Amino acid sequence: MKKLLAPSLLALIACGGGAENLPPPPPQPKAAVEPPKVVASAPPSASAPVVEPPPVAPPSLGAGTAAPDPAAPLPTVKIVAPAANLVIPAAKAKDFEIKLDVKDWKTAAGDAHVHLILDNKPYMRIDDPKAPVKLSQFGAELAEGQHVLVAFPSRATHESVKTKGAVAVVSFYVGKKDKDAVDVKKPLLVYSRPKGEYNGAMANHVLVDWQVANAEIGDGKFAVSLAVTGPGISAPLTAKQTNRMTPFYLDHLQNGTYTVKTELLDKDGKVVPGTWNTTTRDIKIDGAAPTPADPHAGHGAPPPAAPPSK
Repeated sequence: MKKLLAPSLLALIACGGGAENLPPPPPQPKAAVEPPKVVASAPPSASAPVVEPPPVAPPSLGAGTAAPDPAAPLPTVKIVAPAANLVIPAAKAKDFEIKLDVKDWKTAAGDAHVHLILDNKPYMRIDDPKAPVKLSQFGAELAEGQHVLVAFPSRATHESVKTKGAVAVVSFYVGKKDKDAVDVKKPLLVYSRPKGEYNGAMANHVLVDWQVANAEIGDGKFAVSLAVTGPGISAPLTAKQTNRMTPFYLDHLQNGTYTVKTELLDKDGKVVPGTWNTTTRDIKIDGAAPTPADPHAGHGAPPPAAPPSK
């Protein structure tokens, strides 16, 4: 009868300890083997159904309801400094202070405010029109030549006030006065919203808004055209606005980057010349919650309520 190997020796073998010529260990008792289970194959027609995700509402662009005009007296905005056609020495430009004169428009943090725009770049929010604002706060160093500053009152929702006297436009110069790239006395489209990044529920109702100077929006007059492209949009979403007050909204946006293009059109539908009158901006959507498609679409059911814009 063969002797069983010592446990320590077995451990050595199991660990590959180098004793390659030792006799093999005794055979282990056989474990009971269960008979294989017979599984009947399901006929092809009985295969599990494929569960598709529920449909979601695609991005859309539509007119919203304009906020009512402010009560009289209507708000007015003036740019006191820089004065029109002022030439600011280049060495003093970054420390030059912008001064506004805002009347009949109560502003506060998180509430009504003023949009201040330099050279058709994204606006700076002004909660206290009396607080000093330096040109350097817009970021980039100002190049020599003409610059254009625009200011107008905005509601807490960022919808601009479009009544008479609400928008102020001033042209000034840094370093020296040269040929104007922008004629501030001609029709001027001022892009306002949307801007930046929208997260979560905010992506379901995004304001598209603007201001117009030296032009009247209306049938047979000037108009604003919109075009939006981005995730979930197979063909550009377009609209034409002939009502000066009505804003537009983008609903059900998806994660990714969208491009918003605004243009000022004349009475013949042609784009009005000018660098401000065709503006393209990108916005980023992150953490968007897909909106289920309306099962009653086309059957007269109202669309689902959308959250307020940020």
